[in-house]
Amino acid sequence: MKKLFVLFVLVSVSIMSFAQITDIYSKDSSVVIDRIYAGSLSGTMFHTDSLYTTGFTGVRFGAMGTYRPADWISFSSWALVQVDGGSQPWSLQQYWMTLQPTKKLTLQLGSMASIPTEMRPHPVSSSGQFETWTQSQIPGGGLGIKAKYQLTKDFELASGVVFRTDKPEYSARLTYKSFQVSGWYSTCDSTSGVAASLTHGRVFSTLVYKPDQTISDVLVVKVSKKHDISLYSDMGYDFQSEKLVRGEWGVLKGFDSKWIDGLFGLGYQHESQSIAAYLFVHL
Repeated sequence: MKKLFVLFVLVSVSIMSFAQITDIYSKDSSVVIDRIYAGSLSGTMFHTDSLYTTGFTGVRFGAMGTYRPADWISFSSWALVQVDGGSQPWSLQQYWMTLQPTKKLTLQLGSMASIPTEMRPHPVSSSGQFETWTQSQIPGGGLGIKAKYQLTKDFELASGVVFRTDKPEYSARLTYKSFQVSGWYSTCDSTSGVAASLTHGRVFSTLVYKPDQTISDVLVVKVSKKHDISLYSDMGYDFQSEKLVRGEWGVLKGFDSKWIDGLFGLGYQHESQSIAAYLFVHL
C-alpha cells in the first residue's frame, strides 16, 4: 500500500508539471505526445429507500503518443491506469499502425478501437472517464484491421474487423457531418448491434440497440452556454428481464480554470433508488 501511495504521488507530480502543455513535440517533430490526462471522479449516492449513503472514487492517469516517420505512415499508442477505491489498480493500453496511401483512404491495423468503438469517448480523456452507461454498451477494441474512406469533407465510410476469442467481429460505419451510425456482428457469440449518434447545436444523443438484449439512449442538452449547465438522461431497457436496468436523469454544471476543469452533477438514479451527486476534476 505504501509503494502504491508513493507511485501515486510521483505520477501526480509528473503529470501536474505538464498541466499547461499540449502536443509535446520531439526535436525533429516526428514524435508528438498527443495528450496527457489526469482526473478524479467521485460520486455519493443518497438512497431514498432508507437513511444511508454509498459512494465511489476513481483516479485515472493516461497518455497518448504518435510517431510519424513519413507523411503516409504513423505508429500510435495510448495507455492508462486507474485506481478505484476498494479495488486493485487496473490498466488498459493499445498500439497500432496507420497507413494513408491516398488523402482519402486510411488503413489501420494493430491493437486498437474497432469501428463502433470510435463512437465511444476516448479512454484517455475526461469524457472517457465519465463515460455513460449507454456509451459503454458499444463494443470495445481489439486486435484487428480497419479502413476509412473520405468521399467528401462531410461524408465518410468505414469498415473493419477485430478478433474476440480468436473469432472475428465485423463492423461498418457511415458518417455524415455530425451524424454517425455503425453496426456490428460478432461470430464469437452471434450477437449484433447498431449505434447512432448525433450532435446538433446544444444537443448530443447516442442510441444503442442490441437485438434481444438491450436498447439504450443517452441525451445531453446544454440549457445555458453562459453558465455551462446541461440536463442529461441515460436510460437502458433489458428485453429479457423486461425491466429498465438503467435510468438516470439530472443536471451537470461544468467549470474550467487555468489549471483544472470539471463538473458538479446531481441526478436521480432509478436502479439504486438514490440521489446521485458527482464531483469530477481533471487536467
